[in-house]
Amino acid sequence: MMETCKSPRTVFRTAYELGRRVLPDQTSKFSRKDFTLPQLFACLVLREVQHLSYRRAEALLKDCPDWLAEIGLAHAPDHNTLWRAFEVLVTIYRMNRMLDVQVWLFHQSRRQQLYQKPVAFDGSCYEVRHVSRYFERRCQETRKRKNPEKTARERRSQAIKALPKIGMAVAGGCHLIVSAVTLTG
Repeated sequence: MMETCKSPRTVFRTAYELGRRVLPDQTSKFSRKDFTLPQLFACLVLREVQHLSYRRAEALLKDCPDWLAEIGLAHAPDHNTLWRAFEVLVTIYRMNRMLDVQVWLFHQSRRQQLYQKPVAFDGSCYEVRHVSRYFERRCQETRKRKNPEKTARERRSQAIKALPKIGMAVAGGCHLIVSAVTLTG
């Protein structure tokens, strides 16, 4: 069932299967029931893998009716539906549960290859938004005028503490993310 993700179509099907194992069909008994959460999850994973906007993901799905038929969709979800589904699906509890199920499935299919290559750990800081070099320099000059007693190292340390960070454990044999922790500071 779990295939090596080589094509967007394979990613789409695999994400749907993972969503079926972890997610309920609906968020509420009063929902319209046009789409299930696993179907929307598959659409969102395809959007992320292809680096598309919500509108472009909608257009791609409209162009691939056979992909939609594979997961039981009659038509592509609207871009607003995808955006709302993202807000519902991306919670820490659900993402951790999906990682647990994914690791279990890979363990069952023996694709992790942990006996050959161990788990690797990595951590990274992310800049929240893009800023120009000119803007950075002006901010530093302003900070120096406001806080002349702080050293450059202290100012840099303070700035780094405010950035979002992620720590991941990755299976070395198949590049499967086994665990991820995000935090600020």
